[in-house]
Amino acid sequence: MKMSTKGRYGLRFMIDLATNGNAKDKVSLQQVAKRQAISEKYLWQIANRLKAAGLISAVPGAHGGYTITRKPEEITLADVLEALEGKLTLVPCVTTASVCSRSDACISREVWQEINRKMIEAMKSITLGHIMAKQAAMLEQAPLMYAI
Repeated sequence: MKMSTKGRYGLRFMIDLATNGNAKDKVSLQQVAKRQAISEKYLWQIANRLKAAGLISAVPGAHGGYTITRKPEEITLADVLEALEGKLTLVPCVTTASVCSRSDACISREVWQEINRKMIEAMKSITLGHIMAKQAAMLEQAPLMYAI
């Protein structure tokens, strides 16, 4: 499985919002784009998907911006990636047997299903809170190298 730029940049966007924003301080796309070296136009597309999934909220206007809608410990990697990438599956037959005439008697499908379950389980166990804690530890070890 190869993660698209939407998934990779979307995670960076969410980490940035969780790190730099709160209920009072909204984060603008321009600020995130500059810190993350991502096109503002592309971030806008990502933000719309995350907003539609209920992971972020947007306040329009001069003092507006974006914030996450839940605590970082309550937003999982799976939440973010599903909002941006769609259903998290390695191969289509994992969730839709009808895509292949061999699905009913295919041992490979069972293997893919098992791997897929474990992958999703791992993604559900990683929260923005965990990622932020790792980021803080990295910053302590090499502040200039990992600065956002």
